[in-house]
Amino acid sequence: MTYPAKILLFGEHIILCGSRGLAVPYPRFTIQWAQEKPDSRLLGLCHYLRTCVPAHLLDHDRLATELQQGARLDGNIPTGYGLGSSGAVCAAVFDRYATTAGKSLNMRSLRGTLATMERHFHGESSGTDPLVCYLQQPLLLQGGDAGAVQLAQGWQRGFFLVDTGVTRSASDLIWRFTQAVDGGLVPDIRSGWMEPNERAITALLNGDRNALYGAFSEISVYQLPNFPYLVPVEFHDLWNGGQAYRLKLCGAGGGGMLLGLAQDEARAEAIFGDRLYWL
Repeated sequence: MTYPAKILLFGEHIILCGSRGLAVPYPRFTIQWAQEKPDSRLLGLCHYLRTCVPAHLLDHDRLATELQQGARLDGNIPTGYGLGSSGAVCAAVFDRYATTAGKSLNMRSLRGTLATMERHFHGESSGTDPLVCYLQQPLLLQGGDAGAVQLAQGWQRGFFLVDTGVTRSASDLIWRFTQAVDGGLVPDIRSGWMEPNERAITALLNGDRNALYGAFSEISVYQLPNFPYLVPVEFHDLWNGGQAYRLKLCGAGGGGMLLGLAQDEARAEAIFGDRLYWL
């Protein structure tokens, strides 16, 4: 069993302001269980889980025993990239060691339990990343609610990631964003970002490619001048590809991956080369 990375297609940062989000699993990057020497990081997680996840939901004794015997997680999900590496770890642990009661949780309770698990890594978690990795299906997010959605076949067409080569700490960037918004330092965030975000999600769900590209472009145009520190400097001049492609943040920004949408895929490949990963 493998556990995929996740991509937040839409809703980065502004989901904190009440906007909807749309997250999908990304199986190009995965982790899976392996058997080698014990992993001290997983043993630390195991100790933490005993303090916060009830025993009727998670088999702590079996988890501890098997980790001490060398059960560990291996894979290629990069850390500090916004692809849900810690979420995938939590999903893998819960999937393997959850009790029958744990496996029977409703969506809200499941998300809450996974959020509690992921706080070991981040100090705070919405539970979104581990939920997407655990269910391995697209999720529509709003507030504390998450629901599975079906995307049309071929929805990935034109979507790509760009590897910035920069790792970052999401918590610092989220704090800076919330301080700017709460302090009234960001102009027109509703019309400039939140409303196009809503249109982009609706267009993708409806399969309207023209509306999708238009809304994606509006988000892109708003993000760079208002949040330049969230985009590595070397990508500022590549940000606006006009009718060929557009870029926007992927998750918290500041490095990691950027998310692109291309109408001219050959042009995007020529510009970004082996930094580009198609969805």
